[in-house]
Amino acid sequence: MFKTRVIEDIDVLVVGGGMAACFAAIKAKQGAKKVVQVDKGHAGKSGCSVTGAGILHVLLPEEGDKILADRVKRLARAQGYLVHMDMIQDHLEQSWGIVEDMEKWGVEFERASSGGIESQPGRGAHPVIQFHGPQLMDVMMKTGKKVGVTQVNRVMVTDLLTNSGKVVGAVGFDIRSGEFVVFKAKATVLAMGSTWYRGLLPGHRDTTGDAYAAAFRAGAVLRGAENNDMVSHAMPARFDIGPGLTMYQGLGGRWYNVKGERIMEKYNPALKEQAGLRNIMYAFSLEVRRGNGPIHIDMTHFTEAQVQRMRRVIPLPMRMFERAGLVVGDKFVQRIEWMLCPPIGRPGVMVNRAFEASMPGLYACGEAAASSAVVTGLAAAGTSGASAGANAAKFAAETESLNVLQAQVDALKEKVFAPLERKGGFLPEQIALAVQENIIPYEILLIREEDRMQKALENIEYARDNYLTEIKAYDLHNLKNAHEAANMLFTAELHLATSLYRKESRVGLREDYPYTDNENWFKWIEVANDSRVYIISTRPVPVDQFPFKIRPGRELHYVWKLAEDMNAVKVERGEIKWV
Repeated sequence: MFKTRVIEDIDVLVVGGGMAACFAAIKAKQGAKKVVQVDKGHAGKSGCSVTGAGILHVLLPEEGDKILADRVKRLARAQGYLVHMDMIQDHLEQSWGIVEDMEKWGVEFERASSGGIESQPGRGAHPVIQFHGPQLMDVMMKTGKKVGVTQVNRVMVTDLLTNSGKVVGAVGFDIRSGEFVVFKAKATVLAMGSTWYRGLLPGHRDTTGDAYAAAFRAGAVLRGAENNDMVSHAMPARFDIGPGLTMYQGLGGRWYNVKGERIMEKYNPALKEQAGLRNIMYAFSLEVRRGNGPIHIDMTHFTEAQVQRMRRVIPLPMRMFERAGLVVGDKFVQRIEWMLCPPIGRPGVMVNRAFEASMPGLYACGEAAASSAVVTGLAAAGTSGASAGANAAKFAAETESLNVLQAQVDALKEKVFAPLERKGGFLPEQIALAVQENIIPYEILLIREEDRMQKALENIEYARDNYLTEIKAYDLHNLKNAHEAANMLFTAELHLATSLYRKESRVGLREDYPYTDNENWFKWIEVANDSRVYIISTRPVPVDQFPFKIRPGRELHYVWKLAEDMNAVKVERGEIKWV
């Protein structure tokens, strides 16, 4: 049996290695004596943040209250208005502060001729600022070390420790030595990202829903599993290149269908290719459903200066484009086939304005938190991480340590290493494939319909009941894969179950419920743990706190209305029929 190491007297434990985790750890250290940051990879080198597309969506200092109000509304609308308006406004108002922090620590940004940080077009109606690739997370990692954060790398946290309904730390294992590690902490911050189900999205394949599964098993309430957040993403179909989509959009990339039609002129005449990601993903899905795929992006008209900027801001994808022969010199030489990635799975931890979960001692930030509280993107990861870390430190300063229950530690250790003890069974890759086959197809969670989703859910439940209990691992790296596969399976189950539960088109297009129904479904869907069986409930969104009015009643979802106007669909007896 592997040895056990105990790390005691932790004020704040931060789990994760990306932007949210690094900000949480740095800010926690300003108010706490002992802060430990643990990641299954390496802080600053794993997860989504290290391959961030060079873009930060922030509220610029020169933008006034009118722009702030417009941005709040646009971000809320992108989530179907299922949001905490005050937390979105908090994020925007705090966003330039994290830029100033990063600039002070040494992050490199694109500069204007005046010397200040330059803004330029990006995705959406508002400008963005650009940083220089992986250098950002190198700075974040080094800053954490400099201020005294203890960084524990290559330890996968699997479960939270609890006592009397409070979170008192976590356990995990070293993926190289197998050492079982017990973290005893007054406050724990989850910042482990979401999951893209290991689909076509380079840099995101070790984000596997770990935070959701651990928080759920401990007793925390999750929210918004049916909300795909950004819905999905898009990447080159035949080359493992990315991310960088906002950059391509901002510089003027154009999408064409197989007929040579520029598709976004139909789906968003105002913003065209600079439309929001949700709008773009719906456009892709409808074009493919109508037989107009594949889709290609055209960047051959980019200037030398634009390509050189891309080399500074997204150096890794640009090297890949060059190696694939798609960029020669300072020129894109051909159109590139583009396709959707899997829908994002984000049954995030429900948090309040202090990013505290439903259990004392537990906080969540970045994409580990529910989308109602934290919008996606590196800037929101930074603002939510900073707030979560500072509030966790304050909680730790006011809290006495609780004992860790040895019986719980022993049981979790046995569970963690159980796959290594099995002689036969199913490999993690088999379970991951079962998840992907029932989640990734666009007609399951992007364009939704009850029978298709129900069949997919039944397949996931079958895998849970028949494969998961027999999962095996042949070495420590494979053991990590086994726990990740189990977490993806859990996330997929909640993703499908809650998507079935929401009977309207709001955060997903439903053929059988094509109307956005504010009368019956302007509410959050939450999931809680009851003796290992999840229970689904709803909670009304506090519409009285919105600075604008939400239309009552129901209306045809705007994308279905666009499709109807294009004679792609018609509505018969309250359902979508394809023309």
